[in-house]
Amino acid sequence: MAKNKKQEQKRIEEQRKKQSRETMSFNRFLLFRYVAAFFFFLNLYWLVLLIQGHQLTLLLPLLLMVAVLPVVWEHFKKLHNSSNELPYSKIYFWIQLGVNFALLLICMTPLFANFYPFMSVRGKTLIITMLILGILLCLFMERRVNLIEHDRDRYLKTMQEYNDALNKK
Repeated sequence: MAKNKKQEQKRIEEQRKKQSRETMSFNRFLLFRYVAAFFFFLNLYWLVLLIQGHQLTLLLPLLLMVAVLPVVWEHFKKLHNSSNELPYSKIYFWIQLGVNFALLLICMTPLFANFYPFMSVRGKTLIITMLILGILLCLFMERRVNLIEHDRDRYLKTMQEYNDALNKK
């Protein structure tokens, strides 16, 4: 009876270690989920405003929202797949970067009113600022993808130290 109890406790302890490793690995990608959600809702808000303005340019935020869905799926799978590959994230952030850069250029033309009919000329500064921040955020995320895919991110070291500590118990 005592032997079964010890085996059960050992099994529970191993399950807990496995779950904590999976959770820690999953958390390595937490920032990607938040940034993807940020862009999703930003594009959703832009889409709603364009719908109210009856603009055909509403296809752009709609396409960006569809483009982020594989990223969401990629990170959902990370709970049970601790691979460091992020192909969809890499593609999405390059797409978002390119769109933000193109929109930044459009802000300097009369086409601004087609993409942002809800903004006055004075509001152009706000849009330009947000686009520049979006570009910087995409560049930062691309750097993070590169670090993670080459196992040079700081969180990996923390994970390895944690695994070493668990294995010593």
